[in-house]
Amino acid sequence: MLSNIVRRHPDMLSLSEFFTSLGSRAFLGRRLTGEAVFRRLNTLPAEGRAMLENGFQLDEFLYRFSPGSRYQPHNVPPIMGSTMPHITDDAEGVWDELASALRRRGSETLADQYRFVFDWLAHRFGKSVWIERSGASLPFVPTLGRMFPDARFVHIHRDGRDTALSMRRHHFFRWRVLAAERMRRFGINPFDPRSLPGTSPWVPLLSWIWFKLVFRADRYRREVIELPSFGRFWSRMIEQGTAHLNALPEERVLTMRYERVLAFPREELTRFIRFVGREFEDPVWTDAAAALVRPQEARWPTLDPAEQRALADACEPGQSILGYGGHSVAPGEGTA
Repeated sequence: MLSNIVRRHPDMLSLSEFFTSLGSRAFLGRRLTGEAVFRRLNTLPAEGRAMLENGFQLDEFLYRFSPGSRYQPHNVPPIMGSTMPHITDDAEGVWDELASALRRRGSETLADQYRFVFDWLAHRFGKSVWIERSGASLPFVPTLGRMFPDARFVHIHRDGRDTALSMRRHHFFRWRVLAAERMRRFGINPFDPRSLPGTSPWVPLLSWIWFKLVFRADRYRREVIELPSFGRFWSRMIEQGTAHLNALPEERVLTMRYERVLAFPREELTRFIRFVGREFEDPVWTDAAAALVRPQEARWPTLDPAEQRALADACEPGQSILGYGGHSVAPGEGTA
C-alpha cells in the first residue's frame, strides 16, 4: 500500500522491495566494483530461485513470465522481480540502461554503489527523492543507519495478530519462520546480525547448500507451521527493531499505525509527506493517495477462542511495545 502511494507522487521515486529481493546477500561486502554489484542485482539468490522455480510466487512479485519472456524463474534478476516493474512498464529496457552505467563503475563502498543505483533511477525518472520500502526490514535498521547516515525511517506497523495471519500465507515469511525455528533449536539467535539473512557471512552458503541439496518443494508444501510461531517471530522483530529505532534521533523516525492510516488516510498521509519534506506537500497527491486506502476489518477475531489466546500470547511482547491493548479473545467469543 505504501509503495503504491509513494509511486503516485510526482517528485518521489518508489523503490519497492529492493533490499528484500537481494535475500541473504543484500548487505554483504564493504567495497565492491560496479560489476560485482551488477551481478548481485542480476543473479537470483538460491532461496529466490528455489521459490520461483517451484511456483511459490508472492503478491509483490510483479514480473510476468511467459513462454516468450526474456527472463524465466531460473534467471530473472532480483531487481526485476518487484523494484523495476513497480517503477516502469519498460522494466527490461531501463534495467539494461542502468546495468550498463553500473558495470562501468570502479570499486566503491557498498553504500555508495547502492546510492548510485537509487540516484540514477531518480534522475532517470525526474524524481527529487527516493524512498525504499522493504517488508520485514526492521532488523536492518542499524545497518541502514550506518550505510545511509542521512536517511530517515518510517515504521508502519499493524496489530501483530493480523500480521501473523498475513505472514502465514506468505512464502517469504514461511521460509523465514522455518529457518528461525531451526536456528533456535541449535541455540542460534536468528536476529543476531551474524545469523540474519542479509548481514550474515555464512547464511548465503548455508542457503545454497539447503536449497540445492536438501530442499524439496513437496515436503515444504506439507510443512505445518503453527500460527503462534509467526506471532513469536513478529514479536521478536518488533522488540529488536524498535530498540534500534529508539536509538536514533527522534527527528529521523516516523511511526505510523496501519489501522489509523485506514481510518484517517488524509491525516496520516499528511504526517507522512511532511516527514519526507514539507516541500513535497501536494493536495492533488493527497487526494489520490487517500483514495488508494481501503478499509479492512481485523481477521484475528474470526479465529476460535483457543487460537486467539495462543496467538495473543505469542504476540504480547510486541503488542505491548506498540501500544496495542485489548483482550486475547474477541468479545463474545469466550474468555481470556
